[in-house]
Amino acid sequence: MKKIIDLMRVDLISAKGRNKGKFFLILGLTVIFVAIGMLSEAIFMVFSIVVLGVMLVPFITMAEKTHNAGKIFSVIPTDRKSIVISRFALTTGIYTVFSAIIFILYLIMEKFSDFHGTTLSKDVNELYEKSSGFGTGIQMKALENSIFWFIFAVTLMVMAGQHRRYFKKGISSKSNSLIRSFLKFLGGIALVCAVSAAIIFIFNINILKPTFVVFINMIFALAAPMNGMLLSIALIFIGFGFTIYQLVCSVVDYEAREL
Repeated sequence: MKKIIDLMRVDLISAKGRNKGKFFLILGLTVIFVAIGMLSEAIFMVFSIVVLGVMLVPFITMAEKTHNAGKIFSVIPTDRKSIVISRFALTTGIYTVFSAIIFILYLIMEKFSDFHGTTLSKDVNELYEKSSGFGTGIQMKALENSIFWFIFAVTLMVMAGQHRRYFKKGISSKSNSLIRSFLKFLGGIALVCAVSAAIIFIFNINILKPTFVVFINMIFALAAPMNGMLLSIALIFIGFGFTIYQLVCSVVDYEAREL
């Protein structure tokens, strides 16, 4: 355990090196989305955990490219398995703690939704509640909680995939990997908007609506009890399960990789 903790410290020290500008970029974007959630609709805070998630792994690993920090592992008495475990533990730990804090803040802001919610969001909530969740019977709060932890799980999977790609192929030879990660984040937002628009479009087609409602009921069967916490717990376990799977694969890939 001490070896893992020491390797995590090495990664943090290496990442801080000359990456202060990139650190403040990540911090600034994260704060912006938290502020948007506090001033308008609390659910927008979920984008702050996506920003941190998709940019955290490149921020840690790019130290190997910017000032050859990867060579330090040839000096420290360690093994490849410990390096993989420490890197996964560091990023997953930071991301999980931050997400938990944001979720607590989200719950607090939900208590004051009447004071800071936008007119548009209130109208959407009212329409959703009147239609019994568009026929699904799921309360809006349960849906929002489920969405938060669904995005948490998906981002966790993305991070695990970034780690595995690094340990299998090494640091990307392309420049501006952090910027590319942010562009991928913007692409993810665009995809979410497109899917949302498609769902609204489907609900306006009488032929497709019944089929889609049945599909939604199957997926969110666990969302109704406890304000969606049962489904949220299932999503969290899926996210961590996939991360552990990618960790094991990364150990195998890293052991087989020529350095």
